[in-house]
Amino acid sequence: MKKILIILMLFMFIPAVQASYSYDGIPFTIASQGTLNGGVYIDGGHGLEFPPYSQEFDVPDGHIRWARLYVGIWGGKEEYEGWVQVDMNGKSMDKVPLLGINDDSTNVYCSGHGVYWVYYDVTDITINGENTVIIETSQGEPGNKLDGRVYGAVLAAVYEDENAPETSYKIYDGNVNLHGGGWSGKQENMNYETSVFFNNMQNQNSPDRAELTVVYLTGSKGLPDYLQFNGDQLGTTPQYLLDMGYKTGVTDIGNAVSGDASSGSGIRSSYFDIECFDVLEYTQTDNTLTFLLGRDLDGDGEIGENEGEDYLHPVITSLVLKHRTDADPGPDLSIEVEIDENSFIEENDVEIPVVIGNPGGLYEGMFKIRLNVDGSEASTTEVYMDASGVSRSTINWHATAGSHLLEIIVDPENVVQESNENNNVYEAEVDVNTRPDLSISIGKPRKTETENSLAKASSLLLMLLVIGSLRRRKAFLMAVLLVAACFSGCTGPGTEYQQTNYQVPIVITNSGESPARQFDINLYLDEEKIAALHIQELEGSSSMEEELMVTVDGGEHTLKAIVDGKKYVTESDEENNVDEIVYNFT
Repeated sequence: MKKILIILMLFMFIPAVQASYSYDGIPFTIASQGTLNGGVYIDGGHGLEFPPYSQEFDVPDGHIRWARLYVGIWGGKEEYEGWVQVDMNGKSMDKVPLLGINDDSTNVYCSGHGVYWVYYDVTDITINGENTVIIETSQGEPGNKLDGRVYGAVLAAVYEDENAPETSYKIYDGNVNLHGGGWSGKQENMNYETSVFFNNMQNQNSPDRAELTVVYLTGSKGLPDYLQFNGDQLGTTPQYLLDMGYKTGVTDIGNAVSGDASSGSGIRSSYFDIECFDVLEYTQTDNTLTFLLGRDLDGDGEIGENEGEDYLHPVITSLVLKHRTDADPGPDLSIEVEIDENSFIEENDVEIPVVIGNPGGLYEGMFKIRLNVDGSEASTTEVYMDASGVSRSTINWHATAGSHLLEIIVDPENVVQESNENNNVYEAEVDVNTRPDLSISIGKPRKTETENSLAKASSLLLMLLVIGSLRRRKAFLMAVLLVAACFSGCTGPGTEYQQTNYQVPIVITNSGESPARQFDINLYLDEEKIAALHIQELEGSSSMEEELMVTVDGGEHTLKAIVDGKKYVTESDEENNVDEIVYNFT
């Protein structure tokens, strides 16, 4: 069935692959998905330690189809910079720079006060059985400020085994900073929860087993936090919370102890947690997982300092469904689209980001995606799907003004034999706006009434110095000299052509439909620039008024105002960006 969506209301937004620093964090995105006879391995640890940091992984037998290694690092502050280097199974990987607030590496997720989550694609390095990872950072290097301690390492691997049950899976990664007021209590914005949606999985209605895995950084023992799956709370109330006076129902999933959220004592793992839950009884067609920083337990409308974590970083989650039957499912390509509606401007070459997913049987190969506009082919591009079951690409369109029906088709030539051919089309009705059109006009200057601030300041100075002169004779002499200097030239001959301040009203109009962003206004007096103003944004079909001050001698002078003189904004009309008047200043 085709989906008809109105772009401004119902488009599904998917965070971009390119990561960049964000205090509130990097949202979860799909890392791998699919259906096969085999399993999903996710394990790691073992808590915050200084490098060199070593971690062992024991991967089950089977053909490794996809594997990603994750490393968590504490930076100390988001301004600190350094590096991390990983050796896996004797293969040394390149140093990865950790640049904090300046980070924009694809495989580096940095959030909060310098909490790093770095991933490496290690499909070709991971082996069955024992895998050894050694992590070094810039910690201790001369001039280095990065803390450099390692929270832990996690290996996520998908393996194929014909003797294993049919397994459907989705693995998400990110680095969300859940926080309240923080350690200082002064953080104004709050980020109390985040959710992950496990939709479009194969055979969701009748699994025999359903396992949910989560990984956290920065959790503390004794501060509650919660995990919900389809609205049902996971985990048990630990005895230590009851001993602290909390009631049954309060949980502490991210408590720096791995493997204890459901049962058992677990393993201590400082500022690191990995937990697995049996969620079979809660599983439904579409599933939602919600991470909660805390809860308002006393009913005062806020999550107090003892009602939730200070900081909690969920970084991985996966849902694995297992079936006894072996249906040998085929691939199942589907499409999701992320669009910035502001990019739909006439005559722009628009890149439409698309995410092609394959939650079905494994497929590795090329196929096409095609864009139709109002029923006619506009562009076609080839994409490659690998064993991750996720392919990110873009498709281009030279936009024309007006309303259009966009249709994006995955595998229009039916190269891939799919189990479901009815979810390969995405449609949207879009409005392409006209370009911005900036214009400017100068209003009537208005004289500014000002006091003689110099004389006023001098009088105050005189008072202070006279008071001082009561104590020191030298201060009195200084007062006399300074006051004489301040008032000299303030009266008497030579002030006939005294300059006067005027406020000049400037009206800027955007007659186009699209917003105009990041442009300047410059004001000239007799061809000399005397004032400037930077405008962040002016919406389409709107105006704004600003006032700029000029200091001018009496008589006729020419005022000229220019908007976007450097042509940062691509406009439909560049000929109306200047206004000029001659005004008699009296």
